[in-house]
Amino acid sequence: MCRLEAFCPSDWLLTPLSSFAKFISGYSYKGTELQESSVAMATIKNFDRKGGFKLDGYKEIVPSSKLKPEHHAELFDTLVAHTDLTQNAEVIGNAEPVLSFSGYEDIIFSMDVVRVLPDKPTISKFLIAAMLKTQQFKTHCLGYVNGTTVLHLSKKALPEYSLMLPEDFTVLHPLDEAVSSMYKQMALNIDETVQLTNLRDALLPQLMSGEIDVSNLDL
Repeated sequence: MCRLEAFCPSDWLLTPLSSFAKFISGYSYKGTELQESSVAMATIKNFDRKGGFKLDGYKEIVPSSKLKPEHHAELFDTLVAHTDLTQNAEVIGNAEPVLSFSGYEDIIFSMDVVRVLPDKPTISKFLIAAMLKTQQFKTHCLGYVNGTTVLHLSKKALPEYSLMLPEDFTVLHPLDEAVSSMYKQMALNIDETVQLTNLRDALLPQLMSGEIDVSNLDL
């Protein structure tokens, strides 16, 4: 994943992302589908301007029968923002892995987002995330942005992205193990934070009302 050929091993090649990954466009929804639900939808609201994935960006939705199986996101899938309401293009082209469902039973993703999945057994979801969460990828995407009030990322941006990689992807196995461990630990930390937040929100009103008395606790 070197930026310049000169710094890569001699047997590494400029490799198109499309040769080992596939791209799935998101679900086109109607405003009337945004209702209280155990299903949530990932949108560009989940992408923080400074980087990162915001769990409070999920929108609850009752999707129609037009929803396709490929519109369901799974844990550690990488999502790329394809629309941006900011004029500085702070969000568009950002790639973020799904690290938590935030308590929802299912997560789908909107038409403003593209899901990137590995298309070869030697490439994992974790490597895809690591490859796309780079300034090199962001800079590439900025060259494919169009629009005025609302910015859009061309559908050509992902297929036409290339990076330096070994011809034999198994060489990347040590890196795969490292980033896999990192993302899995991040997911565990996020879930723990979500559980503690939910517990706090459930207990705090009872503490404030006196329903729960902690005055006699020996702390």
